[in-house]
Amino acid sequence: MKKKLILFFISSMFVSNINYSWDSTAAKFYPLAVGNSWSYKHIIYSPPLGCPTPTSQYNFIVTIISDTVRNGHRYFKFSNGRLLRIDSTTMNVYQYNGVSECKTDSLLARKNDLIYNTCFSGPYPIFDTSLILFAGQNRRTKTMALIGGSRTLMYEIGLYRDGYCEIQTGAMDELNGCIINGIQYGVMLGIGPISGSVPDKFKLYQNYPNPFNPSTSIKFDVPKKTNLKLVIYDVLSREIETLVDEQLNPGEYEVRWNAENYPSGMYFYSIEAGDFSKTGKMVLIK
Repeated sequence: MKKKLILFFISSMFVSNINYSWDSTAAKFYPLAVGNSWSYKHIIYSPPLGCPTPTSQYNFIVTIISDTVRNGHRYFKFSNGRLLRIDSTTMNVYQYNGVSECKTDSLLARKNDLIYNTCFSGPYPIFDTSLILFAGQNRRTKTMALIGGSRTLMYEIGLYRDGYCEIQTGAMDELNGCIINGIQYGVMLGIGPISGSVPDKFKLYQNYPNPFNPSTSIKFDVPKKTNLKLVIYDVLSREIETLVDEQLNPGEYEVRWNAENYPSGMYFYSIEAGDFSKTGKMVLIK
């Protein structure tokens, strides 16, 4: 009997010290790599209609722009400022908050498991693992319940849906499309910063290439949070297309204009943001 107790004690210590290794399958629920981008529709619910009737919405793009080391850990930096990493031994997702980190998800969690989310007081259950049709394919998901809302991760895609919806107010981010490891899924709508730097002034750059056929890129800098509008005009000063019309955070931006449905000629692109306005000209040659 004594020998059995000793063996049980030794085996228990062995099990408790197991180190899990990187799980490449679980990691595909949050594909972290520099250059990956996600386009979301941000839906706002506000009084008097409240949920589930949206009162306004807009599209935006968030991109992993770099990686960095904090407190000995490698994090991926998103264009919205978030720093995330996946722990290689536990497959937990951690977010750096400027001083330390908190756990925001667990990629090994299964249905009915509780996730002790330390970024928001938990625990929270995984209550749904249904297939969801996205970009022409039924894909595996994991949905975690949050206070008043939920968060859904999608296999090989990442964050699919995140938000809350209460009686009088709410907000929800829902995926339009993404670019994962150079492959696009769905539709990329909206605009997002292309770097993590914050410019010191508004600036509109010359489009590139110019002349062009049929598409060209227009880059501009935004030093502060502002409502910005970028419009294309023809040679008769007629407004033919609006590329951006939304509130933007500080950053460097780039938007692409596809002119395949327009004839050759000179066109103008004009930016307005508060007291700042500037116009550039470009030439389409087919």
